[in-house]
Order: sequence, then structure tokens, then C-alpha cells
Amino acid sequence: MFDGTMSVDQGGAFDRANRTWPMPIALRRVLLFVPPLLLAGLEIIHPQPDENAQALMDVATWFAGFHVIQLALTGLIALSVLVLADSFGRAHAWLIRLGLGLFLVFFSAYDAVAGIGTGLAMRSARDLSVVQQEGVFDVVRDWPGLGAPFALSIIGTAGWTFAVGALAFAARRQGVPRGEWIFIGLAAVFLLGGHPFPFGTLAFGCFFIGALLHEFRVSEPLAGRRDPVRKDSSGVRAR
Repeated sequence: MFDGTMSVDQGGAFDRANRTWPMPIALRRVLLFVPPLLLAGLEIIHPQPDENAQALMDVATWFAGFHVIQLALTGLIALSVLVLADSFGRAHAWLIRLGLGLFLVFFSAYDAVAGIGTGLAMRSARDLSVVQQEGVFDVVRDWPGLGAPFALSIIGTAGWTFAVGALAFAARRQGVPRGEWIFIGLAAVFLLGGHPFPFGTLAFGCFFIGALLHEFRVSEPLAGRRDPVRKDSSGVRAR
């Protein structure tokens, strides 16, 4: 029974029997791999229009729609981090949970204001006069960059960095292969450059690779121990 202590095998992996959230392996791998992989790919096509009213109006619908998709994946990537943290017995670590809480609240708020809000505002501006369009653009132009909503992004990104960085540190202390904790650590660092391509793709892509390396490393010994075939003294195969 899980008592809050850590059980570590020789490979440094947290014992599956003591995980906080035991679940079917197929579901586990969907939650672990799909969100970071989708986000890594999504950031490649992040809309980055020229900084003028017409260019932003031309992509306004996609700009808003893209950030709706990203908003949903933000919640799912937080689950991915928790599932991976559970593998290291760190699902209840306060720094990881606090960091993910900040990431979910503040990054999602930034996504809603600077992403969805900007797109919807410029979409509505299409029916206005040129002067009014420029007025709307003057209001929203700095939201994704240096405007007041950008502070939400700073706090949310810092939360991701704290949570994923703490997970990388925990993995290193448990003696996992270097590649695993380095890729997890890079995921924490790269998002500091922003979520559009290339940094967002690098951040979520590195998390995906780190999770992939870890999951299949700890699965191999379990597969080797599964239902071994024995022979009795007469040489007959027995189970």
C-alpha cells in the first residue's frame, strides 16, 4: 500500500504497484504521449501574422480557433506531467503541483485573452471602418507581446519551468539514464523562449522524448518478468 515513501528499483524507476494513479497501460500512454506530441506539432503552425491590422484580420478566425485548441491541450499536457511524475513517485510533490497550478491558471488566462480575445476582436473589426479597425488593432496589438496580459504568460511559463524542472531534478536524483532527465529538463527551459515555433515545439517535443525514453525503459524489465516458463524435473514445460 502506498504510504508516501518511494520504492525504487535498480533502474531508478518508481515501482508501478505503488503508483498513486494505477491505470491501464494503454490509457497511461495516451495521456503521457499524445498531448505533448500534439502540442509540439501544433506550435509549428502557430499563426504569426505581420504586425498590422489587415494581416491580423486575415487570420483572425484561425488565430482564435488555434488558441481554443491550445487551451484544451494545455490542460491535457498538465496531466501528462503528473502521469510522468507518478512514475518517479513525485505526483504529490508540492513544487510540481504548485508549478502546474500556476501554469494551468495563468497560461490558460493568457491564452484566452491574448489568443482567443485578439482573434475575436480583429474578426469583429472586419465590419468597421479603416479608422476603427486601426483603433481595435491599437488596443490588442501588444497583448501577445509586451501588453499587460503578457504578465499572465510570464507567471504561467514560470510555473511550467518550476514543475518540469523539479521533475527533471527528481529523475536525476533517482539515477535514471542521462538522456531521460536531460530531455525533461530541456522541456522546462525551452518554453521560456515562448510557445510558438520553434521554442514551443522544442519544449513539448523534448518532454515527449523524455517520457518515451522513460516509459519504454521501465516497461522492458516488466515484460521480461512476465509469466516465465519453467520446466519440472522431468523436462516438461510447466507454468
